[in-house]
Amino acid sequence: MRTKAPRSFKTRLSDAALLVPSHDRDATGSGGSTGQAVAIAFVAALGFGVATFLGWAFSGSPLTGLVAGLVLEPLVTLAAWLGGSAAAWLVGARLAPPDARGRRFWPVARALAFAQTPNLVGALVILPPPFRGGVWLMARLWMLASSSAAIREALGLSGGRLLVTLFASAAVYTALLMGIFWVLSSIGVGSVASVHGIGGL
Repeated sequence: MRTKAPRSFKTRLSDAALLVPSHDRDATGSGGSTGQAVAIAFVAALGFGVATFLGWAFSGSPLTGLVAGLVLEPLVTLAAWLGGSAAAWLVGARLAPPDARGRRFWPVARALAFAQTPNLVGALVILPPPFRGGVWLMARLWMLASSSAAIREALGLSGGRLLVTLFASAAVYTALLMGIFWVLSSIGVGSVASVHGIGGL
C-alpha cells in the first residue's frame, strides 16, 4: 500500500484559504504538520505586519516602531491563536460527540492555525478608506468561515454546538489580540497596535 505524500506548505496554504474539506481532515489527523501550522499562523500574521511596514515607510516613524510591528505583531497573533485554540478545545471537547471527546489539543490548534490564512490579505489595509475597512472586514469574515470549517472537522460539531464553540474561540482570540495590543500601545509600542486601528478595531 502506497503512503500518501505529505502536503507541501504551499498546498496547505492554498487549501486552507479555499476551505478545501480534505485539508481540514488532513490537518486534524495524525499526519498533520504542527510545524507547518505554526509557520502558516506566523506568515498569515505577517499580512498585517506588511501593512505596518508600509505605514512606517510613509509616516517616517522611528525604526524601532517598524521592528516592533514586524516582530511583536506576529508573536501577539500567535499568542491569540493559541488562546483561541485552547478555548475551542476546552469548550468543544465537552460538546463534541462521544467519539470525538478524546481529541487532543494540537489537532484542534493545527486546524485553527491553517484557518488564519485569510489574514494574508491584511497587507491591503494600507489602502485608503473606505477600502481599508472593507479589507479588514473581508479578512475577518473569511477567517470566521475557515475557523468554523476547522472546528467542525476537528471536533465533529455542527449547529448550535459549533456556534457556541466558535464564539468562545473567537471571543478569547479577540480579547487576547486587543488586550495585548492595548498593553503594548500603553507602554509606547504604538506601531504594533496602529495597523489594527487602521482596520477598524
